[in-house]
Amino acid sequence: MSRRGDDERSATVRDDTRAIIRDVRAGWARITGIGVAAIVLVSVPFARDDRRRGAGFVAAALASFLVQQILIAKALTRHHEEDPDDLDAVDALTLSRGLGASIVAAAALAGRRDRRSYAAKVAWPLALAGSTLTDWIDGPLARRRGRGPTHLGRVLDLELDSWLTLATTLAGTRLGSLDAICLITPSLRYLAMASPISYEEVHSVGKSVRARNLGITQMTLALASFAPFAGSFSTRLARAGSRLLVPIHVAALAAGLATARRREGTAGSGWL
Repeated sequence: MSRRGDDERSATVRDDTRAIIRDVRAGWARITGIGVAAIVLVSVPFARDDRRRGAGFVAAALASFLVQQILIAKALTRHHEEDPDDLDAVDALTLSRGLGASIVAAAALAGRRDRRSYAAKVAWPLALAGSTLTDWIDGPLARRRGRGPTHLGRVLDLELDSWLTLATTLAGTRLGSLDAICLITPSLRYLAMASPISYEEVHSVGKSVRARNLGITQMTLALASFAPFAGSFSTRLARAGSRLLVPIHVAALAAGLATARRREGTAGSGWL
């Protein structure tokens, strides 16, 4: 009887797993298809102006977006206990920040280096919407639908915000008035992740109030630096502010990581 019960439970687990994967694939495929279509649509004016720029934009945007979607698919197959079984419209809203970041970065790389160019006119509103509207409403919508907060949602919220900030700063250096050194600020998180420092430590620092305030400041300055309607005073102010932010951000990350390590060390010693 025990053997039969184990076999039945195993069969049930296998059936549930197949159902989860089937649902995830359906939601993932819809979101991926919409994202690819959006990239192709945005590329049309690029191609009309310059086929080479259009091809470069499509290649960069698709590569970035598809890497994001592959990572999402892998995360979903691991299926953390508190995560949903499928992807829905709220997930699409969250992932749109990653799509927007891919388009912003690709437009910055492929477009003419002019904040009044088509590239800037595409990148700026996408960066603004991703850092405000979609960032503000996806969490409350998920909670109203009984889908949050989840482990995957918390990770995506931070990672997509970080990627959008980096893409927007890149646009500021290519299309606006920011110096290349300003890319150090949004890149620090990825440098920390590439180091021996654990992801948990980097994540805890990134979710701190200090890191969030610095991120908002960096995003605001980057947006001001290549706004198509901005005046020369605004762009110069954004440039100066971003320069000042670099050493402040470096010092804040170092202090935050040191605090996180001390906290982990204290927690670990408590079990001895």
